[in-house]
Amino acid sequence: MAEFAALVEKYKRRKKDTILDSVTCGLSYADNVAVSLGLMEDSGIMEAVSVAAPFAVIAVTEEMQVILGKKTGKAGFSDGVQRMVKTGTAMGVGAIAALAAGPVAAVPAAVGTRVLIKNYQAKALLSLRVKDRTERLHALRRRQEERIRLTDDKRPLLPRGIEYLDG
Repeated sequence: MAEFAALVEKYKRRKKDTILDSVTCGLSYADNVAVSLGLMEDSGIMEAVSVAAPFAVIAVTEEMQVILGKKTGKAGFSDGVQRMVKTGTAMGVGAIAALAAGPVAAVPAAVGTRVLIKNYQAKALLSLRVKDRTERLHALRRRQEERIRLTDDKRPLLPRGIEYLDG
């Protein structure tokens, strides 16, 4: 089992991914906000680039983790897909917010959705780990009670499969 300090360091690195994904997701709507405020001319190229940018950043960062040996190829692919699904969902919510309340509402909606999904996922995984550890403790307790029941006759406990001969 990993040490506590190693686990803390691992989760700190994951928080950086969440921040990076949230920022790129929010920036994907920045061109729409800039166009609506009149700071930039409307061009289709900028819109295409801004939609693809978050997914490109995710792909590059996950591939770098694999190249640097911090993740296996399978783990990198899995993490990348999960991050892209969360970002795509957040961008969808941002698009709905942009239609409903204007482009200025898209950025907080997209970033907020991305962060909420990550927090929900972290809590769900924590709940799953607690449930598994609770089941493990119950199994250990049952095993200990079984061992105590078997040794009630005050004789030493024998290895599994070996019994005392009474006679």
